[in-house]
Amino acid sequence: MRVTLRHTVGPLVVGALLTLTCPVSAQGQVSTASSQSASRPQYNSSGKQTRQSPQGQATNGPAAVDDRLATPTGHDVNVSVGSYTYVEPDPVDISIHGPKLGGEYTGTASLDRRRHWFVQANVRGTIGNVTYTGWCSPWLIKPNSASPNGYELDVGDRSPCSETGDQDWYLEGRALVGKDLIGHAWALSPYAGLGFRHLSNGTTGTPGYRTDDYLYLPLGATVRTEVASRRVLSVNVEYDRLIRGWQTTRNSALGGGYVPPTATAPGFTIDGFTDVSFAQHRGWALRAGANYQVTAHWSVEPYYIHWSVGDSPVSYITATFTVNNVTARQQLGYYEPWNVTNEFGVKVGLRFK
Repeated sequence: MRVTLRHTVGPLVVGALLTLTCPVSAQGQVSTASSQSASRPQYNSSGKQTRQSPQGQATNGPAAVDDRLATPTGHDVNVSVGSYTYVEPDPVDISIHGPKLGGEYTGTASLDRRRHWFVQANVRGTIGNVTYTGWCSPWLIKPNSASPNGYELDVGDRSPCSETGDQDWYLEGRALVGKDLIGHAWALSPYAGLGFRHLSNGTTGTPGYRTDDYLYLPLGATVRTEVASRRVLSVNVEYDRLIRGWQTTRNSALGGGYVPPTATAPGFTIDGFTDVSFAQHRGWALRAGANYQVTAHWSVEPYYIHWSVGDSPVSYITATFTVNNVTARQQLGYYEPWNVTNEFGVKVGLRFK
């Protein structure tokens, strides 16, 4: 028998760092022209000929690039407000949705200032109460002569149901390394790293009823340019590849209960269920954002995150139930179906050294 769990949570991901090239300019070594040789070719200390500027200053290359377009080192913190929607599409057709508040910290350091290599540590968390909208199915029993109490557990027809006030939060940590490719008007900063995401979803007044852990490989790039008043606008796009995912549903936290008799079956007691774990190793995510530097320290950024995770293999739990004072145990099969998560919102950030 195959039954889908009511709550599932969306998922992680891998790629290879894009090695895009962008013209990079550097200030060349120069020598000062003497008054006796202003009209003659000039040579620098290494013996290479330079060219004369209209003001008489010798140069041997284009103007220096603007390091304002490099990935800034230091510390960034932000707060965010957004909308979160998790969906299991047809035929399951359920959703978990609601507003969420978030906070984030990013620390950036230079690995090689001359070659513009950098490292980043990033931690982000969100929290909120969400609403479940979907289907519920009642427990029932039917005769089975092979069972110690003469019955086996089953589920009845599903009907629409919903639940509000479920606590839902996640915490995500990432370690990244990247390189700035800086031109005169634009900079491109590809990066890659490793990420870990832990999500906790509550139900029926039980916080942490379901948890998801995802290990993924981020691959992304940020493009920066200066806009009005020399403020920097940066656009980020990232692809994440799920490496490994673990999901645990703590059925034991729900306990049991009494199911009254019907016209075709006596009343019975559900004594409890064992916890169950699933493996979800197929999936990916897409992230996008546009950060505008309002002042030297403050910024604003609309963002979007999309997850898509494939279904899991079937896992089994043990259900214990009692009919006419005789207890029986039965295995039931469950799986996590394919699901998608969409999150979008706005971040307000503060940067400091």
